[in-house]
Amino acid sequence: MDFPHPCLAVLGDPISHSLSPAMHHAALQALAPNHPQLAQVKYLRLHIKSEELAQALTVLRSKNFIGLNLTVPHKIAALDLVKSLSPEAQKAESINTLVPTPDGWAGHTTDGQGFLEALKEYSGSGVEQKDVIILGSGGAARAIIAACIQANCRSLTIANRDITKAENLVKALNDPRVSAVGLKEIGTIQSGTIIVNCTTLGLKPDDELPLAESLLKNAGFIFDTTYGAHKTSLIKTANKLGVKSCDGRSMLRWQGALAFKLWTGITPPHEPMRIALGEK
Repeated sequence: MDFPHPCLAVLGDPISHSLSPAMHHAALQALAPNHPQLAQVKYLRLHIKSEELAQALTVLRSKNFIGLNLTVPHKIAALDLVKSLSPEAQKAESINTLVPTPDGWAGHTTDGQGFLEALKEYSGSGVEQKDVIILGSGGAARAIIAACIQANCRSLTIANRDITKAENLVKALNDPRVSAVGLKEIGTIQSGTIIVNCTTLGLKPDDELPLAESLLKNAGFIFDTTYGAHKTSLIKTANKLGVKSCDGRSMLRWQGALAFKLWTGITPPHEPMRIALGEK
């Protein structure tokens, strides 16, 4: 495949729902008058399956792509496919942004900082000295967990359907504030707890709630890292209960802006990106 223009791309499976191209094209268009080198840059959405990732990274590097984003299910698998890792990616053991170097890709993660910035924007505060429950233990979850620990949360519970994965992650983190629990075994939630959904529940309109409605009413803030054309069941329930919440578009915008700066050295304007994402 030929790529006649300088290109960026997001790789994932599934990928058709991704709003990254719209967001980044809005930023590129806004910046082009003052940064003509960005006028011809294209941001692509590439459907890459797990078994295709290694070859895809090699091919895209040979085609002189100027940067890549990774989404489900590639954020952990890519750790073994890059030449170097940023300190944040090392701590999170997760990658969502690739930057080309002379001998391969450098792996970064902007998910954790993107989450913290979006949380502060929508809730008015961060995670310092607050209880946090993370639903899931994949790539985005790991980056958010690392960021919450760094930001001095009071406690952090990793809730996962496969509790063994959560327990292994707790052991690796080796922090007394962090614990594991089965996703279906959560009995109570302390008032004011920040709940962060990092599972894929919510990508489909008929997906079930990741936690029972009776538990959600005590939340101080509900952050659903998924997003789509429809409101997720989690966001609908938060609205019904009167609990402050946001979906994944805000985190997408923030992590995208941080990635954009890694690729270009330029901080993109948020408003065109926000409009492109349809944030409310």
